[in-house]
Amino acid sequence: MSEGAAPADSTSPERPPSLPGLLAAALGALRTRLELAGVELEIHLIKLARALIWAVAAILCALLALAFGIVALIAALWDSHRVLGLLGGGLVFALLCATCAYVGARIFHRRGILDDTLEQLDRDQRRAGPP
Repeated sequence: MSEGAAPADSTSPERPPSLPGLLAAALGALRTRLELAGVELEIHLIKLARALIWAVAAILCALLALAFGIVALIAALWDSHRVLGLLGGGLVFALLCATCAYVGARIFHRRGILDDTLEQLDRDQRRAGPP
């Protein structure tokens, strides 16, 4: 037996892990990250649907406000106090339009798609060592 050779039954700290073990660990990590990416994508699709619903609500409220404004203009040519009621209705729908637009804009300004997955991959890469 040579001086530098270690016995076969002892484990040395310099011994690299086996290739099948590394492959299994890498595939496990990849599976976890893909599941996380799928969940994040689903969350962002739900947020997109919510934002689109709020956008449609804002558009409908804006159209109703426009309709009330036109009716108010027509009623202005008639007698005295009909305009106040029509302008009040138009103002309510204009405020609803602004509220819906604000909520929809807030939904769009949140975090990007797959940010959490990318952060987790960065942490994994830092733990694995220098590139």
